[in-house]
Amino acid sequence: MLGWARGLTGLLLVSGLGNTFPIFFPALLAEFGGSRAATASAVTLLWIGGAVLGPVGGWLVARRSPRLVVSLGLAAVAAGLALGTLAPSLRVFALAVGLGSGVGVGLTGMAVQAALVADAYVRRRGVAMGIAFSGSMAGYVVAPPVQWAISQVGWRGALAGYVVALLVLVPLAWRVLPPRLRSAAARASGGAAPEDPTLRGIVRSLPFWILVVLFATPPLLGYLATTQHALYLTARGFSAGEASWLLGLGGLLAAGGRVAFGLMADRVGAPIAGFVSFGSTLAGLGFLLAMEAWPARLLVWGYVLFLFLPMGSRATIVSVLVSRIASPAHYGVVFGLIGVGNSLGAAAGPLLSGAIYDWTGSYLVIYLCATGVLLVGLAALAVFCFLTRG
Repeated sequence: MLGWARGLTGLLLVSGLGNTFPIFFPALLAEFGGSRAATASAVTLLWIGGAVLGPVGGWLVARRSPRLVVSLGLAAVAAGLALGTLAPSLRVFALAVGLGSGVGVGLTGMAVQAALVADAYVRRRGVAMGIAFSGSMAGYVVAPPVQWAISQVGWRGALAGYVVALLVLVPLAWRVLPPRLRSAAARASGGAAPEDPTLRGIVRSLPFWILVVLFATPPLLGYLATTQHALYLTARGFSAGEASWLLGLGGLLAAGGRVAFGLMADRVGAPIAGFVSFGSTLAGLGFLLAMEAWPARLLVWGYVLFLFLPMGSRATIVSVLVSRIASPAHYGVVFGLIGVGNSLGAAAGPLLSGAIYDWTGSYLVIYLCATGVLLVGLAALAVFCFLTRG
């Protein structure tokens, strides 16, 4: 079981592509020109694809072959990125990378991984989810080598390296993933509990929609705050190399944070872990806001530590909270439906970050908007915990 759990971490590199994008941002602007919003549209399309296909992926992996579903998703991403390396214009690049990666996120992303982990783990599920979901944070961790590759062979060569890495993952996925989930076999033999709530009943409930809102806010505020990481720090006097290394450090913190908050969710409960994670993010945004007045290195370190540490933790926390409203038989589909909000938040974040800067020329407005989104997420967590208490 541990072997394919490690495989899940690697597979979520697909979702991590959006986290690597800030390093490609300056090179794409330099070659294609255009607005920042248009340049970020590739990531927006990626997450729209994830929103549309996430529930489909959760349904397919729960009822068909997980190894086939995930392998097809990896192949789709590799194909989209390969076409992106040949793109003659920004529009072609955005469509190729965005659509190919969107299919991949839908078929390999959090809904699929959550269904796989929930099928294998009951106790210590938070830690298991944290380990599996930490893979998407690898997109930040690889920022320094990606920056080096761009400086040596250009952004097209760096993207081609990503294609090779994804193709290597295809046989790994086929080897480590199960041909069928245990819960699917139980349903086929009539083992589902008769008292389980129906999928329609879950979707019609208020806690379900509160959880959708809660899950939408973290990627929205995260991408608002970090999409222009490299551009912002270089504008404040840091080198491109320093910006990439700080992003890589943030990725390490985020990957570790997913596991740490998963452990916290198992030990003291997902609600407490959620409130602590939102508090840390608020502190990170506070450091960013302070940098507008005083761009000191101490504030940069505070921003990286407190904003990135809980960056991916809400996915782990929500994956545990879903168990409050969904049985194992419906877990993958329900998580996939809730993940639509998460993907839409991730889709809107880069686009809004670029558009707000295009409209205002101000990073301060971007970070204030991110703070407002965080407060909405914090309120949603409080309401969900109240509705599902006991």
